[in-house]
Amino acid sequence: MRHKILWLLLLLIMLLTACGSRTTAAESAVPPLPTLDSVQVDRGRALYAQYCAACHGARAEGASGWPTPVADGLPPAPPHDDSGHTWHHADRVLYETIHMGMGDPLRPGSPLRMPTFGDQLSADDIHAIIVYFKSLWTEEHRRYQMKETAKDFAPTPTASSSR
Repeated sequence: MRHKILWLLLLLIMLLTACGSRTTAAESAVPPLPTLDSVQVDRGRALYAQYCAACHGARAEGASGWPTPVADGLPPAPPHDDSGHTWHHADRVLYETIHMGMGDPLRPGSPLRMPTFGDQLSADDIHAIIVYFKSLWTEEHRRYQMKETAKDFAPTPTASSSR
């Protein structure tokens, strides 16, 4: 009897171990976080110092007084480090903001609060600045931003695909 109980316990342990080691489809579908190219990070840091630091801070910490609104009711230039909200946005949004500038998002047609840099920076320059931003974020925030970027490029569902 004792021998049977030991075998049953061993079998149960083996089954639990086998079941516990399986990964779900969702877990295996999560791509690894890409390694940041150190050359791109360094290039982006240098470009950031030249074009962005005057408004957004030398270490991407944001303007002094962030996020307290100023006279026009809007906050000063936000941080791009981990304390800000830059990591909430897909790569496309970050690229377009740097390239085309940005006005008050709540007042369409308002004057640009952030100037356009599309005439001063190449596409590669802008991408390097974005890679530099990513180097300032935690792994958790980088993963979130990577998912936002992936969702941003997902095809829009059509009426036939949503049935």
